[in-house]
Amino acid sequence: MKPKRFAVSTTMVALAAIHSASPAQTPTAEQKMTSVEYLIGDWTCAHTVGTYSGTYTTTYSRALGDRWLRQVWNFPSEKTAQGFTPAITAEALIGYDEARQTWVRFFANSLGRHFETRLTDVPNGWTYKYTTFYTRTKPETPEPDATFNKKSDTDYTVDGPTYPKGDTLVTEHHMCHKL
Repeated sequence: MKPKRFAVSTTMVALAAIHSASPAQTPTAEQKMTSVEYLIGDWTCAHTVGTYSGTYTTTYSRALGDRWLRQVWNFPSEKTAQGFTPAITAEALIGYDEARQTWVRFFANSLGRHFETRLTDVPNGWTYKYTTFYTRTKPETPEPDATFNKKSDTDYTVDGPTYPKGDTLVTEHHMCHKL
């Protein structure tokens, strides 16, 4: 009888310990922002879109009480076979939504374009899913639209999105190096 009582009481103690243990901690926005600290600073990037290639610079900094990461792009003006392309600037705010346990990104550029993006953590980076504030004309696809891949604290790539340019489907490829 005593071994049985011991087994029952041991089981009860174990169950009580499991029940009283705190649930797995979800990361805070501050912890997630710390995980991307390596991005802070100036970067030089090369990109291709279909047959076009070029370079640009981008700078990451903390913003809005350190709850957001600000990214600023500077694309230089260019003379091409089609004519003169003026310089383009862009900004994005990237933050971590603790309630939804996901990253968000809001992008706007000097051409008046904007993109709203959900970012999902993956090993060594994020996948991007472009979303919209407006009613969709096509259903959202399940696969990611682009992938940010951290190669090291001083190098990353972004592959995607893919979209039509004229009659051709093109995919963006970006390679960035920290200065």
